[in-house]
Amino acid sequence: MKKHAKKGFAITLFVASILLLLPTMTTAEKTNPISIAHRGASGQAPENTMAAFEKAYEYKADYFEVDVQMTKDGELILMHDTTVDRTTNGTGRVKDFTFEEIQALDAGSWFHESFADEKVPTLGEVLDRYTSSKMGILIELKNPELYPGIEQKIAEELIQRNITTKDSNIIVQSFHWNSVKKIHQLLPDIATGVLIGYGQTVAGKITDKQLTSFQTYANYVNPNKGLLNKDTVHRIHQHRLKTWPYTVNDRKTITQLLHFGVDGIITDYPLLVNMSANAHTMKTLVERFEGKELSSKTAHALKVQLTAIHQYEKQSLQDKVIKHLNGFITLLNHQKEHGFISNRAYQILLGEANFLVEDKTN
Repeated sequence: MKKHAKKGFAITLFVASILLLLPTMTTAEKTNPISIAHRGASGQAPENTMAAFEKAYEYKADYFEVDVQMTKDGELILMHDTTVDRTTNGTGRVKDFTFEEIQALDAGSWFHESFADEKVPTLGEVLDRYTSSKMGILIELKNPELYPGIEQKIAEELIQRNITTKDSNIIVQSFHWNSVKKIHQLLPDIATGVLIGYGQTVAGKITDKQLTSFQTYANYVNPNKGLLNKDTVHRIHQHRLKTWPYTVNDRKTITQLLHFGVDGIITDYPLLVNMSANAHTMKTLVERFEGKELSSKTAHALKVQLTAIHQYEKQSLQDKVIKHLNGFITLLNHQKEHGFISNRAYQILLGEANFLVEDKTN
């Protein structure tokens, strides 16, 4: 009897220990979220262009997001704004251009001269190039109220390419939930997502009533990052939905969102999701910025500092790591004051450095 009691107690302890480990394993899985390159890797190439999508592929993003609008003659093109003014050398509303006129625009020089003559791509071009790759595509219907029938047009593009099954690496999303419903009706096996801004919440909260409605036609709830906390993420998952918040470009917020349990991160810089926070990652970022966001001379000075910090990291010399990170921040501020680095690169590198200092200090 005592033998059986001891054996039963041992089995109970074993099962209990396994159960205790399960939350840890789940948390570990959450440290490798899906990375979604926002408008391509738009922090380092002009948004919604082939150059940005190639950068996303190079940086090993799991998905890249595109914004779809429609020309006067019914061609589906990729552009975020309702006008061409900000991201091309043209001016006017997208809907007033023919596709031929859109194709004549320069969609790269606004970002950097090295991207001069980059063209505005079509949805079809992107589908043809990337659907056979390992990288998925997150298609956003932008301002569908301006383009009657755009849902049918997108469905036709997918059907023509036999992209209609559940295993397709395509997701269609929009802030306009009725458009998401239409896509779901047209292609019930294609994954869909609802985007949510502050103005679409109830007193700043995503309600259970909304989530119950979403789960009838969507697979993803992709809100502004500021709308999420641990409870909201938990409720989203309770409704059998996944969540990819937008647009997250700093390590501190990424870490917080992962703690909440999000399934993916939409970011202009997929490197921040795919690589750990350390001096080596910062050096990689400097190399990506070099030539466009900062000069080779500036990049060299930063890389020398980061190489030294990385050596101290490998030796676990925390005091020296913190000391030299503070020195790096001082150097970064000096370069910003003298106009040697773009504000975009400065903010990303400063955020990484401050995150590491705080992490090493605590």
